[in-house]
Amino acid sequence: MHTEDTKSICFEDFKKHPLFILYMDNDIAFLNNLTQITGNSKKAIRLDCCMIIFNEGNESVHCKINGEEYSIKKDCCAILPTGTTIASYRTRNNNAVKFTVVSKRFLSEIICMNKETLNVIHYLYDNPVHSIAQKASRKLYLYKELLMTLINEEPHAYSKQTRRFHFAGLFCEMLAQLSHLVPEDKRIENRNNRSTTIVHDFINAVNADDGSHRSVSYFADKLCYSAKHLSYSVKQVTGKTPSQIINAHAVSRIKYNLKNTNMSMKRMADYFNFPNPSFFGKFFKTHTGISPMQFRELEEKEQGGIL
Repeated sequence: MHTEDTKSICFEDFKKHPLFILYMDNDIAFLNNLTQITGNSKKAIRLDCCMIIFNEGNESVHCKINGEEYSIKKDCCAILPTGTTIASYRTRNNNAVKFTVVSKRFLSEIICMNKETLNVIHYLYDNPVHSIAQKASRKLYLYKELLMTLINEEPHAYSKQTRRFHFAGLFCEMLAQLSHLVPEDKRIENRNNRSTTIVHDFINAVNADDGSHRSVSYFADKLCYSAKHLSYSVKQVTGKTPSQIINAHAVSRIKYNLKNTNMSMKRMADYFNFPNPSFFGKFFKTHTGISPMQFRELEEKEQGGIL
């Protein structure tokens, strides 16, 4: 599909359609309609966020995902990672279909981009539709039912935290169950080609780093590959650039320190090997949309609400 035939949709775009929003905070949204948001059915959308489509009706949902035709039947869901394209979405009963949209920021907080996660993401690109019928997957069914109850109940002082924690549980449980479905020969560690071995080593090196090294050349030298060869292999296997994976890891380490230490911004900049606090703040805001200080203040408010 040509780029000009596809429009990108990020988490923020869903805020423009409040009539279809059942619940929304800064990182999670639950919606009951997609057709008005996607607009022209002839134009595919590329997700710059993660989406889960739940079909609770008797009529199937038909759509084209990553260029392939799929039918999402009753008690099934489609799990669509960032970068997925959707086209030709159609159903007779919009009211029976629910959508969960998750920001990339929240995903980076609840999951680690390791080889197991990459295995699941690649599996989902080719196998997006799965059953959530009560008998087929009781835990997922119970998580979903509880989550919908929390969304529809009268809000209280801890509603936001409760919904976020339960969604994190649902999403991680989905990943855990999906990881068992990935064929052995499709796993990064077992694929019989050199690129997957390189990516395996790269992911391990990034996860072992404290977030202070953010250049592709650093990891290429560490693994004894050229930066060009490493970039090609990572893009081929994961669909992401090395910089995207490196920066996502660095941001997760910075968030951890912001939440769990009292380091000043200057000390934090030094710790993560930034030339000064200004560069540190700019890097963090580019990848999260807020400054490090704002992130810390928001976390302190949320923790205050819990305690």
